[in-house]
Amino acid sequence: MKRRKAIEFYNPDGSERHVGDCPNWIAAMRRLRRDLRERTVIVYGNGPWPCWDC
Repeated sequence: MKRRKAIEFYNPDGSERHVGDCPNWIAAMRRLRRDLRERTVIVYGNGPWPCWDC
């Protein structure tokens, strides 16, 4: 299995969770969803990951 670092945006109450590693997506989430917390996570598998570079 492929292992990679990604950013997880999450709601403290657990109701919402988004994981991705695309720099453009991460920048947009930081700008648009300031209500969510952020942390670095290790993810396994091939995706699919949100990607706005494509």
